[in-house]
Amino acid sequence: MNKSRLNVRKTVVSSTLVAAMVFSPVLSDGAFAQVDSNEVKQSDSVSSSSNNVLNSGDRSEAVTALQTELESLGYYTYHVDGIFGQITEAAVKDFQEDEGLTVDGIAGPEVMSALSAVDSGATEPTSDEEPTESASQSEVVSIAKSLIGTPYVWGGTTPDGFDSSGFIQYVFNEVGVDLSRTERDMWKYDGTEVASPAIGDVVFFEGTYDVEGASHSGIYIGDNKIIHAGSSGVEVSDLSYDFWQDHYLGVKSFK
Repeated sequence: MNKSRLNVRKTVVSSTLVAAMVFSPVLSDGAFAQVDSNEVKQSDSVSSSSNNVLNSGDRSEAVTALQTELESLGYYTYHVDGIFGQITEAAVKDFQEDEGLTVDGIAGPEVMSALSAVDSGATEPTSDEEPTESASQSEVVSIAKSLIGTPYVWGGTTPDGFDSSGFIQYVFNEVGVDLSRTERDMWKYDGTEVASPAIGDVVFFEGTYDVEGASHSGIYIGDNKIIHAGSSGVEVSDLSYDFWQDHYLGVKSFK
């Protein structure tokens, strides 16, 4: 997997990350983390932290530092919350794959050393480099925000009224991207699946009503929020709500 490093910020946090891992308590469970709380014991958490190892279910300042460092390298684009869930694990795996490390989603000493090495070679973006948010991403979000308040209409595909997939299709059509009519087909046939959402990507959900596959979607606008056409019309919603976490399917980029 090849990732652009053009917009990488020079982030000297590796020593902070190690210190946080040593001295911060590690808890369990978080957004998108499928961890049985009965299986997470305090002794295991202390051992994980003291051995400089972070993995799924951990929650601490060390995880926050890890997410921040992965974010600076372009691997983690979700909400920095200190919770080692599925999205953080996927970002670690992507980094491991690019660095030729064992791909297990566990942030141990080998990963920390590689992060430190990559950071030491990172450079500040110059005025000639493109910003992190591309013009098309900004335009997608701008169009989506302009439609907030539009009523929900079953089968609706215009600003007179949208259903959930009609809203997504309309916004991307406005920036020259043709998408399938239904979320199910968008998820199956359009775009590229990514590990975590960047601004302008589309987050998909399943099981929101009786249909096989993707059944709802929203445009990610940053800060752990999406714009979507729900039963109350086009609105902003927070992904931290249990409903979204329970029905989360994945993310696609239509850039």
